[in-house]
Amino acid sequence: MATTTFAAGKISPEAVSKGMVTALNNQVDLSADQQEKAKPIIDKHVADLEAVKNDTTLDKAAKKAKLVELRQQYVTDINGILTPDQQKKWEASREANKAKVKAHVKKKAAEKAPQ
Repeated sequence: MATTTFAAGKISPEAVSKGMVTALNNQVDLSADQQEKAKPIIDKHVADLEAVKNDTTLDKAAKKAKLVELRQQYVTDINGILTPDQQKKWEASREANKAKVKAHVKKKAAEKAPQ
């Protein structure tokens, strides 16, 4: 999840939450019961991310550490409502997303590099 960002505040936390529920459902095919359980977990995660983003008392390193902690808790909480098969699918999807993000960052860095 890379962690979800709010694109300079242009996307509402509610829209982010809804998108995360939809994405999770697309990745692992949640049951109706799982969707109901996932929504408050995701809503809390998004609210926590927003709180860290807006916390002016934290420096960049402290924010990053807090975001890592929040991500770990989110993964633990979501895994708690998934079946073992869904957990494997979600992990594979998250790893694929990480690889995409890394490739994008590497491409952007190469574009900025002097030629």
